[in-house]
Amino acid sequence: MATTFADLKRFLDEIELKYDAHEEHNVIAVGFNAEAADTTFRDEDGDPHVQILVRLVEDGEFCTAFVPQAWKLGDCKYRGAVCEAVARIQSKVKLLRFDLDDEGHLQPNIEISLEEAPMCVEQLHRAISSLLMAVRHFDLVIRHAMETGKVDLDLAKKTIPQPPADISRIMELGESAGGLEALERLLGDSDAPPIQD
Repeated sequence: MATTFADLKRFLDEIELKYDAHEEHNVIAVGFNAEAADTTFRDEDGDPHVQILVRLVEDGEFCTAFVPQAWKLGDCKYRGAVCEAVARIQSKVKLLRFDLDDEGHLQPNIEISLEEAPMCVEQLHRAISSLLMAVRHFDLVIRHAMETGKVDLDLAKKTIPQPPADISRIMELGESAGGLEALERLLGDSDAPPIQD
């Protein structure tokens, strides 16, 4: 049984996230605000706000979550450095991909192939929290590459963000399960050794 649009809304309702549902396009928009001091990321209005879109396609057999037009590279003379930076980020962060469209918009995304299996709430929560934290965590790395042509992943270590209040429930769920490594072990998505009792 494929995932339905009602399933997506129910998953977000469970953790009390506010969202805008656009059923005619099978898209849900979820916005997250942060304090300016907590992140270098800024939207097109200059605000420390991240919008994540979640879209069901292929009759609910495929789901994608993405941050539309996160970075604009239209006039950037260091696109090669930015592409190197995002390729290196992708190699370090599971599930995360970056797309660069013809207008020069760079957007991080996570794609989930469901086929006939229904999506579970943890998949959606992980996609949203991973995108949010990746944008906030790696913004300085990407902006540095855009402005200087140099790739420095160590900049991400200097900008470890605090989760915003409206995503804290997702983070609490992960911590109550033993943290990200424990969740990855349970899902079979980690090279870490098994938990010892």
